[in-house]
Amino acid sequence: MSTLEEIRGGLNRFLGSVAEGWHHLANRASGALTRFKPSKKKDKDGLLVPVHKGVGWGLLAAELYDDGDSVIVRLEAPGMERKDFDVSVVDDMLLIYGEKRYQEQRKQGGYHISECAYGVFERAIPLPDNVDGRRAKAKYSRGVLHIELPKTTSGRHQVDIKSD
Repeated sequence: MSTLEEIRGGLNRFLGSVAEGWHHLANRASGALTRFKPSKKKDKDGLLVPVHKGVGWGLLAAELYDDGDSVIVRLEAPGMERKDFDVSVVDDMLLIYGEKRYQEQRKQGGYHISECAYGVFERAIPLPDNVDGRRAKAKYSRGVLHIELPKTTSGRHQVDIKSD
């Protein structure tokens, strides 16, 4: 085998390894990556224009755990207010809608890096068990949305098996 073929084979193995690692990372993070659609308002001519152009994707990391009686969800969403969220349970999904608004705080100068995401977002989190959405409780404190969803047996029915 020539040196060029050895280099080509090594490069192909390296690129395959990088592609496999990237694919694995993308699969693991796909639930947390959230698309932010820029908020829009009308300009002086009545046309809708984005309020702030920022990064279109953001990371809303979540934890979901079962304490036996309830399913607990924690969603990290810093820089928001309680009124910015709309939370609902549909079938076996927890749906979280929100809007992260841009706040102008600088007086002069320009950005060199802007990695913050702003705008409307939606996050769907699959629930591992049946929950009673009517009895759910949510609170938002210090950048974390905490949702407690009591479990229910409705939707699950035990079927008795009779013999002939």
